[in-house]
Amino acid sequence: MVDEVKTEEPEQLEQVVEALEQILEIMPEDYVTLHTLYETFIKLEQPKKAFEYLARLADFAIRSKNEEGVLFALQQYDELGELGPEGDGQKAQLRALQAEREGISGHGSSSKRKETTAQGSQNLEAEMALAWDLFQDEQLAEEEYSNVLHDLTEMSSRTIRVPLTVLHVLHDRQFSRFERLMSYLCTKSGVPIIALSSFEENKKVQDALPLAFLTQRGVLPFAVIADDILVAVLNPFDKMLIREAEQAAKKRCHPYLVSPEEYDKRLAMVKRNLED
Repeated sequence: MVDEVKTEEPEQLEQVVEALEQILEIMPEDYVTLHTLYETFIKLEQPKKAFEYLARLADFAIRSKNEEGVLFALQQYDELGELGPEGDGQKAQLRALQAEREGISGHGSSSKRKETTAQGSQNLEAEMALAWDLFQDEQLAEEEYSNVLHDLTEMSSRTIRVPLTVLHVLHDRQFSRFERLMSYLCTKSGVPIIALSSFEENKKVQDALPLAFLTQRGVLPFAVIADDILVAVLNPFDKMLIREAEQAAKKRCHPYLVSPEEYDKRLAMVKRNLED
């Protein structure tokens, strides 16, 4: 399973890059997009391109005094070492902004926001790749694809109570070919579609994964067969997510594709149980 993920990852990341660079043509100073492009080029082992986007991110952070951007860019610059005149100049400005911010309110809450941003970027990569695949396979028209990218990027900068997914965007936009798209995803991925309403809620099963997986990652346990867990997913091609779920649950996970509407209903039930 590990070898399969490693084989597919470079191609997937290149698709992410193409999709994100299209977003930058429309929104050249979008923080999440710049952040994700930097990290994607790091994974692709292209440090020169990664540094270009880090410099753009740092420039945006300096001009807008974006706290998350300042902290992230400064951390990366500290790790990179020698930067050259332009990089050193940006680093000095970033350090000054950090000192100014710490003098006002400290930075204790920033680390938590930075962690959330990194998590959002991780989810965004997989969803951007899915959107690109759907566009390439002519499941989405050009305008539909552009709308999906726009919504994913905009939502990634906000706090939302459900996972950030292509299926959520299309469902919210009342995509007319939604059922056909679900069938297509099932056929291409080999991940069967299932109705969560056919399974009773099981608190013990749902506790197999931390709530963050359910609310942020888009994977929700709903049944157990022998010693394996059946999990509902919203992106059947995100194999890395299943691998991480298996590591967290310490059990093998079998993915099943569900509609975002059913996913959200079951997630709401889980959250209500936690409040009781």
